Amino acid sequence: MRPSAPQIVTLLFSNPYITTFVANITADASSKMASQLHFQKNASAYERNAGATSTRLAAAALSHLPLSSYNSSSHILDSAAGPGIVTKLLLSPSPPDISVPGLPIVPPPRVTGIDFAPAMVEAFLANKAGYNWTTADALVQDSEDLSRFKDAEFDAVVMSLGIFALKDPVAGVAEMYRVLKRGGYAVVTTWKVRRAADILQGAVEAIRPNSEMKPMHMPPEWLTKEKLVSVMEVGGFPSDLMEISESSPNWETGSGEEEIVKALRSPMWTAKIWEGWSQEEIGRWDSEVRKQLLDEEKRTGVVEMTAWVCVARKPN
Repeated sequence: MRPSAPQIVTLLFSNPYITTFVANITADASSKMASQLHFQKNASAYERNAGATSTRLAAAALSHLPLSSYNSSSHILDSAAGPGIVTKLLLSPSPPDISVPGLPIVPPPRVTGIDFAPAMVEAFLANKAGYNWTTADALVQDSEDLSRFKDAEFDAVVMSLGIFALKDPVAGVAEMYRVLKRGGYAVVTTWKVRRAADILQGAVEAIRPNSEMKPMHMPPEWLTKEKLVSVMEVGGFPSDLMEISESSPNWETGSGEEEIVKALRSPMWTAKIWEGWSQEEIGRWDSEVRKQLLDEEKRTGVVEMTAWVCVARKPN
């Protein structure tokens, strides 16, 4: 006698391995949706609040590429592109505080930007129109899945501050390796020191000591050089064709203490943190942020942000 559909469902979900598997899938999907929603809501605020820091880091990363060898026949992938910070450096004049020989690339290469948040891609396309990037385009695409691209399609792949957000970073690196031409370069960055996150966390713990909220959370192993190297190696890049360096783009908020406090009050950081908070708790925020600041930070308005930069080459 064949079991009915309800009986099959009951049998399946009485198995703890299956229920755990489904729960993990649901959790992964929920986490990814939450991350996408965050970037969807804060696409415009991201460039305004963190754009200068990300630009300095991206410039440091791009300086390791053979920029003078790229031309109009080259194709570069800006992965986890956000509003196009990497692309802007490749195709437009750099800000006054950045001077990297070979930037922008002339004649301009073809640049394809991808990001999983539609609002980020919209911001990229707005920059494309505003800066007249005639050789650039952007698509909504998860950086972990590059199946829409052919093998050996790109001369370089750049992923700045995205690798640690992937559900399966090794799969993401393996895809980078696949779509790179022989002799092509992958440039990947991740944080080493994030004082801004420490300040936010300190303020949260002072106001809500038992809170599980972890602002700007990333697994602590991603702050180590070893994690980045391991993921790149397992993803296919040989260790002898890989270089790791540090860059300190820092977060320069302005003239001093008040500018840091104002910046860390931005909804980009606080919207999620303050969910469910009382007005009294929110009212304590500025003073608790001030208590977290070092004397040097109060004086200069500069918050330390240091990153790892990995440059890996695919064998010829």
